[in-house]
Amino acid sequence: MSEDNIKKMADMLRRGASLLSQSCPQCGSPLFKIKDEIYCPTCEKKVVIVKEGEPIPQKVEGLMVSDLSSVLYDKLRETVESIKNESDPSRLQELLRVIVGILDALERFRRISH
Repeated sequence: MSEDNIKKMADMLRRGASLLSQSCPQCGSPLFKIKDEIYCPTCEKKVVIVKEGEPIPQKVEGLMVSDLSSVLYDKLRETVESIKNESDPSRLQELLRVIVGILDALERFRRISH
């Protein structure tokens, strides 16, 4: 754990945050509760804990779809850049299949979120 992260955690405790027994599912850092929200100081993100068997809150589902859409747009941009420089027809065909798949997924997410 970096010295910066330790300083962030100490600062959070000084400001009244509570140290939780759970750790961040992404980085393994200890989680802190500030008012009614759980926060990871290392990832610098809010964390929502859902117990097994409980439904995922709609707010969280929306964030997951939003994050995934953002990643897909990034991958779409990367694939388009790869196509610009590609001269091998079979690789070009593979890249086009990837683009069609990404566009299909984005369209499905659009339908879910509206």
